[in-house]
Amino acid sequence: MVKNEVVRLDKISKIYELDGIDIPALDGVSFEINKGDYVSIMGPSGSGKTTLLDVMTTMMRPSNGKVFIEGRETTKMSNAELASFRGKKIGFVFQTFNLLPKLNALENVMAPMWINGVPRSERKQRAKKLLEQVELTDRMYNRPNQMSGGQKQRVAIARALAMEPNIIVADEPTGNLDSKSGKLVMEILNDLHKKEGKTLIVVTHDASIGRKAQKQIILKDGKIVSGKKVTTQL
Repeated sequence: MVKNEVVRLDKISKIYELDGIDIPALDGVSFEINKGDYVSIMGPSGSGKTTLLDVMTTMMRPSNGKVFIEGRETTKMSNAELASFRGKKIGFVFQTFNLLPKLNALENVMAPMWINGVPRSERKQRAKKLLEQVELTDRMYNRPNQMSGGQKQRVAIARALAMEPNIIVADEPTGNLDSKSGKLVMEILNDLHKKEGKTLIVVTHDASIGRKAQKQIILKDGKIVSGKKVTTQL
C-alpha cells in the first residue's frame, strides 16, 4: 500500500451478460485515491459511472481486477466480510436519499450504529451531534415525509457519518434538489473534506460541481478518458 492511499483500483473490468451476449461496462480501469482527496467522477449516461461506483465501494464484484480499500484487497473478502467492512469504512450519500420512511431523522442516523453494535446511549448521543452539525436539530423527530428534499439529504449526510468513516461517497447528491438546497448540501460536503479531512468522492453530471474537485476522473464507454488534477479549487 502506498502511504496515504485509501482506494486503489487495479485493471478493473465488469461484464454483464444479457441474452447470452457479453456487455462490457468497465474496461481496464485503474486509479488511486489518497487520504484527504476530493475526487469527482463524471461522464455521460452509459459511461460506466454507476458500475464504477458500485465496484469501487464493494457493492458489486468486478469481473476482473482488484479493489483495495485502506490497503485491504476487498475482492478476496466474503459477502459478510464486505458488508461489515463497507459499513465501517465508507459513508454513502445517495441521490434518492434512501432514508427509512417509518423512522424519524434521529432514528435514521442511529440505524447504521445499531447494525454495527454501538450501544444505544452512544448512538443516540452521536446522532444528535451529527444532526446538529448539518443544522437539523429542529427536525430531529420528523419523518422523511415531513421534510424537504434538502433536509432529507442533510439527514442522509449525517447518517453517512454515523460510523465515523474516512471515505464519503456521494452519488449525484444534488440531483433531486433545487439550486439553493443543492448549494447547501455541497457546502456541507466540502466542509467535511476541508475541515475534517474526509476523503470525498462525488459522482455527478453537473460539470460545475465536478470542476471543484481536486481530481476529476472522466469516463466514456467504460474507460477513463481523462484523470486530471485541478490546481485551483473554487
